[in-house]
Amino acid sequence: MATPFRLFFVTVLLSFSGLSQQYNFRNFTVKDGVAQSQVYALLQDHRGYLWLGTRGGGLCRFDGTQFETFTEKNGLVNSYIRKIKEDNQHRLWIATDNGISMYNGKTFTNYKPPTKGDPVIVYDIAFDRNNGKWLATSDGLMHFENGAFSAVSEQVRLPKTTINSILIDRQDRIWLGTGQGLFRIDKKGDQRVLKRLSDESRYMVNAINVVTEDRNGFIWIGTYGDGAYVYDGYHYSRIDWHHELYTRTVLDIYCDNDNNVWFGTLNHGIVHYNSATKIFGTLTEKEGLSNNHVRSITQDNSGSLWFGTSGGGICNYFGKLFTTYDVSSGLGGNYIYSVFRDSKQRLWIGTSQKGLTLFSQSRFSTYSAQNGFADVKVKATAEGNDGWLYFGTDGQGVYAYDGAKFELIPRLEQIYVRGMVTDKDGVIWMATAGSGLIKLVPNGTMRPEITFITMRKGVLSNRLTCVHLDRRNRIWYGTDNNGIGVVENGRPIRLHIKTKHGLRSNAIRSLAEDQNGYLWIGTAGSGIASVSIYGGSLVPTNYDHTSGLTSSNVYLLTVDKRNNLIVGSETGLDYIRLNRNRKPVSIKHFGKGEGFTGIETCQNAVFNDPDGTIWFGTINGLSRYNPANSRSNKHEPITNITDVRLFYESLSKTPYKNAIGDWNAVQKLQLPYDQNHLSFDFFAINFSNPEAVKYKWKLVGFDADWSPETQQHSIVYSNISPGNYVFMVKACNEDGVWNSKPQMISIEITAPFWQRWWFILLGILAIVGGVFGIFKWQINRVRIKSREMQQRLQLEKEVVELEQKALRLQMNPHFIFNALNSIQSQIGNGNEQEARYYLAKFSRLMRQILDNSRNAYITLDEEIQTLENYLLIEQYCTGNRFDYSITFDESLEKDFIKLPPMLLQPFVENAIKHGFRFGEEHQGKRGQISIHFSDKGEFVECTVTDNGIGRKEAERLNENSKETYHQSTALRVTQERLDLQQSEMGQSSLEIIDLENENGNAVGTKVVVRVLVV
Repeated sequence: MATPFRLFFVTVLLSFSGLSQQYNFRNFTVKDGVAQSQVYALLQDHRGYLWLGTRGGGLCRFDGTQFETFTEKNGLVNSYIRKIKEDNQHRLWIATDNGISMYNGKTFTNYKPPTKGDPVIVYDIAFDRNNGKWLATSDGLMHFENGAFSAVSEQVRLPKTTINSILIDRQDRIWLGTGQGLFRIDKKGDQRVLKRLSDESRYMVNAINVVTEDRNGFIWIGTYGDGAYVYDGYHYSRIDWHHELYTRTVLDIYCDNDNNVWFGTLNHGIVHYNSATKIFGTLTEKEGLSNNHVRSITQDNSGSLWFGTSGGGICNYFGKLFTTYDVSSGLGGNYIYSVFRDSKQRLWIGTSQKGLTLFSQSRFSTYSAQNGFADVKVKATAEGNDGWLYFGTDGQGVYAYDGAKFELIPRLEQIYVRGMVTDKDGVIWMATAGSGLIKLVPNGTMRPEITFITMRKGVLSNRLTCVHLDRRNRIWYGTDNNGIGVVENGRPIRLHIKTKHGLRSNAIRSLAEDQNGYLWIGTAGSGIASVSIYGGSLVPTNYDHTSGLTSSNVYLLTVDKRNNLIVGSETGLDYIRLNRNRKPVSIKHFGKGEGFTGIETCQNAVFNDPDGTIWFGTINGLSRYNPANSRSNKHEPITNITDVRLFYESLSKTPYKNAIGDWNAVQKLQLPYDQNHLSFDFFAINFSNPEAVKYKWKLVGFDADWSPETQQHSIVYSNISPGNYVFMVKACNEDGVWNSKPQMISIEITAPFWQRWWFILLGILAIVGGVFGIFKWQINRVRIKSREMQQRLQLEKEVVELEQKALRLQMNPHFIFNALNSIQSQIGNGNEQEARYYLAKFSRLMRQILDNSRNAYITLDEEIQTLENYLLIEQYCTGNRFDYSITFDESLEKDFIKLPPMLLQPFVENAIKHGFRFGEEHQGKRGQISIHFSDKGEFVECTVTDNGIGRKEAERLNENSKETYHQSTALRVTQERLDLQQSEMGQSSLEIIDLENENGNAVGTKVVVRVLVV
């Protein structure tokens, strides 16, 4: 039975001879944002952006994460693009099917060559040493400078033909690839001489598609249908002596700095040639290229190659650090549970579709229930010293394979195996989930010696997760919830590593030992730890995501040939470079962006080959790590400040857009104090791994230090105080290489006018002046109050004096003497009763005058009574020569209205003394005095009217007298009292009116006194 089985095995191996390896390609098509699937031109500009010229889709800009498209709608002259070049002023020049466009990052400027027929197609552009532009066009060679085109073909006698490519080499020679072969224009003095180079070589007889120069000065020529040639300065020769490029059409050539030449062909993908080793290689759709029709090639600053295809968009190729195999390669399933290489160099793989997949001699074959094995999940594999293989499954026992057949081992039919190792004595140790540790001693039969070592015998738990064999032949095992234990000489010993010893978690998933004797421990959710297991303390040193790990949820551990640690998790791999003390120096993550397309690893599905190759089982296939292709990215990312936003509005849409230069660059920004809410958008281009870029920023003058590392690429600063600031930002790539010089923008927030130095100076001067003014004002106020007080005292003094004068005048001795004489004469004539009557009136008048003199104001009724008594006595003393009357408006409230005392008496006395003195002698009539009080609202109008001789006549008759009519001393005093009254109360006046008849003769005098009501 063995022989047929072996024949079947060979048949299975041969059935998968068409193995396909997956190279590290990232393909971008229309679905990913490429404007059109035909990419004829590629360029990485000084800002790091990758530019794509398409055939009808216009111009595309790619930053590693997203595409932006420019077409005629954005100002491009034509959407059919042939070539993209960048001049020394960092402007882009785009060759199209209808002239050229110049783009400065803000606008397109278009130029169309003059033509009498169809539009001129520009295939290529070259710059000379004076930054002049030379154009390869459908109308021959043209020169473009200062916006003007000039035809050169006729000047140098170039045959009329389409020029496909143009090169100006380091010797300033112009190489032309045309439909009629290769030409060169050499400069001799001021003249240019044309040479047909196809005549010098018997090889180059076909049309030339591309001409380029490498770093050694060699000229590489790609032809239509005749492969490629190289010119070393002396000879033209082919390089494909084994016809690697035979009859192939070369559309583009790129020479890198590592002696590699990359040829883009019409239908045969990429041909790679190393000029040092003379070795060719190819990259086609079979290796992962999106399309075999390659039109353009370039290399970015991190060393990755980009291929523009006709129909497949663009491809990014970055070596073969990882090679991925999946079901399309022949694997039995994409979910890989275990990987093991036996002594015959066969790789055994446990997959999700159950059974086994064998990888041998670059071929895959599968084993399941259909061809001799079983539909089981193989979680671990080990090999005995006799060459037998043992496969541990997930709950369906352990199978043995003797090279001919698979057989389930008795007593192990339902075992859940999680890990297997073979010790130095050939004994196989199995970590199980529920059955503790199993010791299997092979004996060349399907019934080996089996020993179960469970908790009863001293293991920490029956649920084990992993197992490891150290140099002393000890068995270390991990449990799912009780830490780590050790078996020595077949027995568990009291040597444990748990949380009480410093481990952060007792949930162990994986174990690995490095070359220095450190045991590395992977946990579920708490990262990794290391302990020295050959002496010294067993206190663990712990590391997790806070220490730089991408994830603390560890699925597998292994150590490479360089003695560095690799940690597998749900996010990919962390490659940890360790120092002599086994502490992490750097951590590099491998995920999808680095070619590890499996991403999530499976628990303990890892195997190290002797040559350093490491196999990883993932949920998306089997990954092979090729350390020979490992290289660090020493190129710093290209960081750009993409936008400045003011109150969340792009600066280009604000009144301050003039601060924006070409390529959206802002060198210095000046803003008023109320425009102080700024946002900065920035982005670092790192095509090798765009997702791994990290940033730091700092606003000098606002931030004390750089921000923490983060993948955030925007920051907002609000309420920035007036002052000078510098915003700085820098980025690092996946290998921690930071920008040597940060990107910067100088910002000035101008202070409001009230914070300017001149305003502050004026404010200080104003305050000083104000204080001085207040001081002066206070002094003046004190002085004014002092003067007012002095004036008030002076007025009071004058009032007192006037009142004393008035009192003295009211108490006129002549009046008193005359009144008493008149009363005495009545007594002498025996008229005692009349004498008593007038004496009583006189005494009453005296009492009224004395009483009123004590008061500043008296009522109107008291004033009227005093006037009546006075007039009665005067009438009696003058022999009853006049009549009088006192009247008032009924609306006047006599008992409440108050007036200065004896205010009208001087006017009445003056009328009697001067107005009636000669009345009867000159007029022959009785005197008449009328006194009337009128209600005028806020004041009382008092009128004293007499029918005397008038003021003019009285002055004439009394011209020798010291006192004239209405100009007596009493009247002057009364006038002063009225002026004081008016000064104090703001309302009081005196008016004297001469009364005349129709003939102009005096008929009396009227005195009007207006007194403010108190």
